[in-house]
Amino acid sequence: MKILDSALMHQLDASTIKKEGITSLLLMERAAERITEHIADIVADIQQKHFVIFCGGGNNGGDGFAIARMLHGRGANVDCYAIKSFKHYSDDNLSNYNRIKPIGILHDINSDSDIPAIQGSDIVVDAILGSGLSRPISGFVADIVRAINISSAFTISIDIPSGLSDYGIASMNDVSEVYADCTLTIGTPFVSLMLPENQDCVGDFRIVDIGLSGMEGDDFITPYFYVTDSEVAEYYIPRKKFSHKGTFGHTLLVSGSKGKAGAAILCARACHRAGAGLVSAHVPSALLDIMQTASPETMVDVDSNCSIVSLVEGLDKYKAVAAGPGLGTDSITAAMLESLLGAVERNLVLDADALNIMAANPAMMDMVPRDAILTPHPKEFERLFGNTANSLERIELARKMAARYNIIIVLKGAHTAVCCSDGSVYFNSTGNPSMATAGSGDVLTGIIAALLSQGYRPRLAAIMGVWLHGKAADIVDVPQGLLASDIIGNLPAAFKIIAG
Repeated sequence: MKILDSALMHQLDASTIKKEGITSLLLMERAAERITEHIADIVADIQQKHFVIFCGGGNNGGDGFAIARMLHGRGANVDCYAIKSFKHYSDDNLSNYNRIKPIGILHDINSDSDIPAIQGSDIVVDAILGSGLSRPISGFVADIVRAINISSAFTISIDIPSGLSDYGIASMNDVSEVYADCTLTIGTPFVSLMLPENQDCVGDFRIVDIGLSGMEGDDFITPYFYVTDSEVAEYYIPRKKFSHKGTFGHTLLVSGSKGKAGAAILCARACHRAGAGLVSAHVPSALLDIMQTASPETMVDVDSNCSIVSLVEGLDKYKAVAAGPGLGTDSITAAMLESLLGAVERNLVLDADALNIMAANPAMMDMVPRDAILTPHPKEFERLFGNTANSLERIELARKMAARYNIIIVLKGAHTAVCCSDGSVYFNSTGNPSMATAGSGDVLTGIIAALLSQGYRPRLAAIMGVWLHGKAADIVDVPQGLLASDIIGNLPAAFKIIAG
């Protein structure tokens, strides 16, 4: 799914209106209907709730007036507040303002004294500004925002929290942005909804499908995408009846060191579960017994060194290679990695200590083969490529580095960003906070390596691997207490969803 900015969203609205031969007011009515349905799904027993809805002067406010009317029609107790400090009011906003007037739930806010007291039991709907913000909030609109934020009321923002821009970083100072518990964004999300700094501003977000048409066209060019379940399913390669283990490739995992056998085991088990035909693990000789016991499906290729990996040979027989989980950063291991980078020409995944070694030896970056997949968390990324002020700068730097080195950077986080060499960025839609657990990254490395072995191209292996990783965790459905091995155990169920 393309991620569009506010300008392209307005263009998409116009395209839909033209193609369907409808008015903009009718499209707004459709949007309000879909949003109201989502609100009714989020808020149980809406007839028992008091909704306080704040509406600005643009089309976001017009949505709010229509939503207020529809919630009232469903039996909810609604008070709708029109903010009268805007210099301009859109035609569709005024139409819905006039339509709601006779109902008796509309109140004008002309000054601070008109701002209502918000109770903790209220449901607040923020339809003040919407997207395309060009200047900071000021005047008594800022006082309204503060009144919302200091209340303990459950708050739903329409399209985007008021005060937050398409690519903005929230300042979180009570008067600059609405702190939403839930954001209902129309058509596609905005980049700002993906950024960790904005979590307390955005809350959970849902995409409200209102049937906008033409987004796939060349008029809507963007480097940013949001990966959905249906899109991943399109690229799944079904297994044929006469396939055999050789069909799905032989993967080599260069991993483990003394005291870090777990990383090698988790990576290997994930690689099997993700469908690699054969998996070999090259580990220090001391890890032989534990590897064969913990992962009997894995062939173990032992290093001559007892506690670290010192040399890897015979790479030609492998379809994909992954290096890093639990390796350690010994100078001998660093020399091994340099040799490995010179020998592997394709289908390479680099994670964890492989990245840390490269950060300490910057010249190694020039040896990384084309389309290699690097999977850093933010600190590993900064050690490799330098510090950034915020996550948006980090993503932009990842785009530049992916292009510079012709690689794929999987920047791990709540909405993991797969940054490709052509400048495109794919934000993931699956996963949850319970995945913040030891070994989760090792599992992801194994999954991506397995997909490469099965013939998925590197970009798709990265995108699909990240999606599967998150979906397997979502299937467990626990608020915390998830183990990395739980993710591995649910990979077959995640595959079943896209094979369905």
